[in-house]
Amino acid sequence: MADVLPVNSFRNRKRYAERENFIQERSRKISAGYQSDITQYQNYCVATVQSEGLESMLDYLYGSVMDQRVKKNTWEKRLSAIKRYLTVNYDVDFASEKKVLQDVSYIRSLYDDIENKNLTRIKGKQRVDQEDLTNLINTLPIREKAICLVNLITASRPSEMIAMKIQDFDLDDNAVSIYMKKQKTWFDKRLNQLTVKAVKDYKATYHLKMDDYFVGRVYKNGKYKSAKISTEAYRKFLHRTLGLTAYNLRKTQVSSMHEKGADLITITKQTGHRSTQTLADHYLNVSDKTVDKFL
Repeated sequence: MADVLPVNSFRNRKRYAERENFIQERSRKISAGYQSDITQYQNYCVATVQSEGLESMLDYLYGSVMDQRVKKNTWEKRLSAIKRYLTVNYDVDFASEKKVLQDVSYIRSLYDDIENKNLTRIKGKQRVDQEDLTNLINTLPIREKAICLVNLITASRPSEMIAMKIQDFDLDDNAVSIYMKKQKTWFDKRLNQLTVKAVKDYKATYHLKMDDYFVGRVYKNGKYKSAKISTEAYRKFLHRTLGLTAYNLRKTQVSSMHEKGADLITITKQTGHRSTQTLADHYLNVSDKTVDKFL
């Protein structure tokens, strides 16, 4: 008579298998942010009649500098995307590809050459005058006004805006809790009275419930649907509404707070930056008004 497998042993094996399947799927996941760069690489292989692989990757990266003249940060993103694509789809082990990694390093060094100096210059999104921007936002319809004010005052990224829910707001305390996807943690940010009123008007007009997404989706007939839209859809919403990006709003808020006298620690409390150095390097270097005061 065959031994009967104990119930607990069976359940354990089932959990082990489920865990292994999860790890296997996660290890082969490719970020959606890489898809555009992967598609460009695939199209390049088709256009040049090359197979996808290490040789065509190097050819594409070299041409990206010498022919397409892409910026260094764009090149680095292409490299990361293609490496991930080849790892997942062709089981390429880059750790063992010493020669390829050395070749990549040589191609990267092209950005050190004086004739390519302009390719390392990063010109980010610019800030705008906060007073003029606030006046513009005040003319918007109720929903658009609330969303744009929250984005401006909290200096939030698109991924943070689309994840907000009504339950995250504490309007009595002029605050909102935001999940910072980049840092993988929650962060409390302050709201001014203008923004609090705008959110209250938005909630009342659209009869929003606590579990509803703050941004959500509104159809042409004006009907609201609680849905977590994509970051791309949110970017299009901002461009259509203000002609700006979330990064414009983020820089505007940072620069405005700094010009009003806020120190870097105070600003990071509102923006959610972990490093004051990052804040200074990437957000305050575009503000000429601060410099002009001392000239």
